[in-house]
Amino acid sequence: MGLLHFLDYRSTNDLDAWWQRDATGAERREVEEVVTEALSAYGEVRIRRWGDVVSIELLEGAKKIFSFQVAERSSQLEPSTQLPWIRISSDAWNDLVASKMVALIERGTPRDFRDIYAVCRHELIEPETCWELWRTKEQLGARDATSSRARLALETHLTRLSQLRPLEKIAGVAERQGAESVRLFFAKDFLDALVD
Repeated sequence: MGLLHFLDYRSTNDLDAWWQRDATGAERREVEEVVTEALSAYGEVRIRRWGDVVSIELLEGAKKIFSFQVAERSSQLEPSTQLPWIRISSDAWNDLVASKMVALIERGTPRDFRDIYAVCRHELIEPETCWELWRTKEQLGARDATSSRARLALETHLTRLSQLRPLEKIAGVAERQGAESVRLFFAKDFLDALVD
């Protein structure tokens, strides 16, 4: 959602947040209660936890239609900035891109690919800079920032997406061409920008 502040290119049904380092247990419980209460006015709410993530989700039947996820911050490149219209801080541009790059390498969902593709295509950032930010964030978090790991992960995610949704099975011409453009960009231009 943070990238939306810089480029409005897709709708989203989730909101990601980070705990402030000094947030107490009571403050964290209060946030969970407030978000749960607000969402309860619109339907059933469930709370899921894994690792350091808390996901508060609004359900319509068995389908999740919105989620608010908050996690511990492993590393931050630049200080957050206070938004002028609300009492909420937002990550700086470099942190938003670095976090999206981590998501791209770790989970590789279609939205992760679309997000990085959109900001590169709109010339808000170069692929080389995306990789630099990813590497810096991983190193700050004391994680493996090797090019070989990133390349393998990205290629694996691309293969999985191509198998799950082959281009020839995408009915709409514009949607098929869009998917092909994204896949070609990552397979060629984006991976070519990854240096050792």
